[in-house]
Amino acid sequence: MLRVAMIDHHLNNYHSDTFLRLFRGPLAGEEVDVVAAWESAPVGEDWCARNGVRRADSPEDAVQGVDAVMVMAPDNVEEHLRFASAVMPAGLPTFVDKFLAPTLDEAWEIAGLARRHGCPLFSSSALRFAVELEAAREQIGRQQVTDVATRGLSHWNLYGCHTVSLALGLMGAAVRRLSDTGTETARTVTLDYGDERRAVVDVRTAANEWDVFGWWFAGRAGDRYVAAAITDFEGFYANLMRQAAAFMKSGEAPFSVEDALTMVAILEGADRSRALDGAWVPISVA
Repeated sequence: MLRVAMIDHHLNNYHSDTFLRLFRGPLAGEEVDVVAAWESAPVGEDWCARNGVRRADSPEDAVQGVDAVMVMAPDNVEEHLRFASAVMPAGLPTFVDKFLAPTLDEAWEIAGLARRHGCPLFSSSALRFAVELEAAREQIGRQQVTDVATRGLSHWNLYGCHTVSLALGLMGAAVRRLSDTGTETARTVTLDYGDERRAVVDVRTAANEWDVFGWWFAGRAGDRYVAAAITDFEGFYANLMRQAAAFMKSGEAPFSVEDALTMVAILEGADRSRALDGAWVPISVA
């Protein structure tokens, strides 16, 4: 059984509950379990007591005697660097939920910590592994995807990563530049890959966003589009945890740290572009 420590801002959140439930239920065959946890700002009932998980006194204590670490805080990504700084000296495979950090500078610091301490590093939105996206890639096969449109919901700086992940999942992370011609509540981000290959990412937020919007993608290969709405939420969380389990066992992430850095560069770059009235902003993590 692979023993995992979970580090969080507050453990009573949907991601921590869902990931633990998957490991102990549908993904029990992966033989991964959360055996220790620490949270910086507890809320509600005692999550550790409810789930039979050892409550650690500190992040450093949590990683004692475990095989891998999950840095969570999906709604508080500003804490990722602080948490990573505490646990990465243990040199363990480290999964970072959603995306690495709110700024590229902080994301680079996390990547640097991983290199210095020999920590394999994997960070991703679950939407990168959506069941519908995987089916589309299988249908497309080896054809080059030349054009992508994706649509999603909620605030760009916290949830935009999910809609961007659909684009990167079809076209890869070799984005050269981007432009955001949207508004604060309706982001329209064009990712330019060069050679006339582009993805347009549309992210909108409103009080009734969950009633009106969902996640959707379309990718063009040859003269046809493959498109789907994302409806299997359990499926993308399960797929992400399968990938996380394989990573924590092998130390091999399904995509590179540079890809994870590119996600942060896109989120941050879009804000810069919009502040410049939609000007093209270069994207580089080399």
